[in-house]
Amino acid sequence: MRDRYQVPSQKRLECAEAQLAVVVEARRVDAFHVLLAMRSDERVVGVGRLPAIDHEVPAWRLGVAQELGADVAAALPEERGPLALRPVHALELGGISYHLVAEDECDHPAEDKVRRVTAEAVPAEPESRPEYAGVLRFYHLAKHQEWQVDDVPWGGEIPFVPEGKGTPERQVRRRDIWRSVIMQQLQADVFACEMASQLLAAAPDPEARLYYATMVQDESRHTEAWLRLIGQVGGEGERDPYLDELAHMFLEADLLEEKVFLMQVFFERLIIPRFRLIAKSSRGTVLEDLCNRLAVDDGIHHGAGMAYERVLLESAGKKVKQRLVDAANTMLPIFAKHVLWRPKAREVIGTLMEARDRERLREELNHGVRLANSLGLDVSDVRLPAG
Repeated sequence: MRDRYQVPSQKRLECAEAQLAVVVEARRVDAFHVLLAMRSDERVVGVGRLPAIDHEVPAWRLGVAQELGADVAAALPEERGPLALRPVHALELGGISYHLVAEDECDHPAEDKVRRVTAEAVPAEPESRPEYAGVLRFYHLAKHQEWQVDDVPWGGEIPFVPEGKGTPERQVRRRDIWRSVIMQQLQADVFACEMASQLLAAAPDPEARLYYATMVQDESRHTEAWLRLIGQVGGEGERDPYLDELAHMFLEADLLEEKVFLMQVFFERLIIPRFRLIAKSSRGTVLEDLCNRLAVDDGIHHGAGMAYERVLLESAGKKVKQRLVDAANTMLPIFAKHVLWRPKAREVIGTLMEARDRERLREELNHGVRLANSLGLDVSDVRLPAG
């Protein structure tokens, strides 16, 4: 049994500067409150004078040879390998499409599906332990798709966020809505920077440490990009108190298995569909470009977390697995409050979208439980908060 990581006793969130920021709905993105989200059978939805969201899947403009979508199932229940992908070996073959994020097979709306990825051949580690092959493949994939903040089109050729029309007052209100969405992303990635650093320090396995080194770089890059973007739309704004609560819980978790489960298996996965919604609502903007990039990165983070958690749980006892179930029961009610919380700039939209928000929340929580079950955890004791 590997040694358990103990979080250093130091103040993290006591001071205002250290507090985290909001993710948009549990994944850093609070998309449908900007522009209304729609069901798969709806073509265009709009509220009042807010922009409508059409049903098309946004075109990818990532400047990389891969495309990734919001949610993909991979390793089937009978597959015992530590891989987070379905056919992980496909990563070693050139020009093969495969699904990146590994989790249980489940039905999701088309707009939440992870898009298929065509990747070049990814080299395998020549002298690595076979049980860590999945983690290493995600390490190589992360390196393959790495981008730089200066790759984002900051030059003014496209607007930073959708530009409103009408009176100056109306345009200001519209910009405040978008600013609140960007603020949630910034808060989430500030938190993710600290969490990724903890995972890098806590992981005893060199294969995992290689991956977490890339994750630290990703989260830092995301934070830098959000800081640059929010500076163009009025600066930082209101924080989500429930995201701060979640961050405190994740950072103070004692076990490595618990940190990976809460952050990568659950949180990173649930963020991806929100990036899709925001990108669809902000076509032709810097915000769309950035959300598409982050959806790819977070899909890789989630897939690597699934792969590593499978390895960790292979040697974990019943007490450790029960700790994960207990952590889920503590986290889910806070997560539900986070999903339903709205900053003042989006209170009106939040009220209009409440029924849809609650419906999606139930779907997300049920999916989280299925993910835990796919890892071999006994989810019979998981208590879902009332939606």
